[in-house]
Amino acid sequence: MRTFSKGLVVLLFGTMLGLAGCDQQGPMEKAGEKADNAVDEVTGQGPMEQAGENVDDAWEDTKDAGKEMGEAVDGDNQ
Repeated sequence: MRTFSKGLVVLLFGTMLGLAGCDQQGPMEKAGEKADNAVDEVTGQGPMEQAGENVDDAWEDTKDAGKEMGEAVDGDNQ
């Protein structure tokens, strides 16, 4: 029974330490949040939204280039 009690105390103590550490932010995390907030204020969108838009733009550019290549190949075959 004593082993169980000791194990329970260790488990509870470890859980409390883990939960206490979740709320604290380090200096790099705080700096990252400040940078994200600054980007949000300037652009009105977050970094993931901007990355998504960049991917969309790249996809459109790729489709346009593919069309132009297809038209060039069709023009050479005629």
